[in-house]
Amino acid sequence: MHKRRYCKRAERAGKDAAIVIQCGSEKKMDNETKQEFGEIAQNIAPYGIMMAVFTLFYSVWFCFAWGGAGRILFTLTVVYGAYIVFASIKNIKHAKRFKAVPSEAGKKIAKNMGIVSAITYSALTVFAVTLAAVHLVKLIFPAVTLIIGLHFIPLAKIMNRKIDYFIAPVPIVFSLVASYLAFTTTMAWTEVYAVAGIGGTCATMIYGAYMLYAYKKVAQEYGVEYP
Repeated sequence: MHKRRYCKRAERAGKDAAIVIQCGSEKKMDNETKQEFGEIAQNIAPYGIMMAVFTLFYSVWFCFAWGGAGRILFTLTVVYGAYIVFASIKNIKHAKRFKAVPSEAGKKIAKNMGIVSAITYSALTVFAVTLAAVHLVKLIFPAVTLIIGLHFIPLAKIMNRKIDYFIAPVPIVFSLVASYLAFTTTMAWTEVYAVAGIGGTCATMIYGAYMLYAYKKVAQEYGVEYP
């Protein structure tokens, strides 16, 4: 039997998924390799659901800001989110067929992800409370999308993944545009939130789709039959 090449990845849970790649060769998937795949698969699979929920959180403001057109856009994100959720549930069921054993690489990634998440949500809380206290409620949601966008940058290094560098600018740019409109126009706060929400919606939709792609790709790399 010829050896096949595979890429061994460690992925741990956190705000986002994280991937570390080490290449090697294996004649067949033994128990250790199955456990490696189980760790990766069980950590990738649920993230699509999380991203679908965040997509609705960002896009619901379209309804309040843009009337009928906004409701149509929101409905489209609901349909898209439903697809991501159902596909993720299928992946979760598939991943549960494999035993997951935490690796040292996975534990390290989980720790770093936890630190980034703690800093991110602490910053969100501080900014929201501060802006509300100084009567700048219009800027709360733009601040949220800005912080979320910025948090993708350290995650890109932790996860050794380039896509995060491309996702990060999307919410950052729309948060800045929304902030500019809040200061220079009489735009209602719901419209400001909707503009900021465009960035968050796009980022989470891309991330959700990527999680489905990542699951399928790692299954192929490990020679696991994908449903």
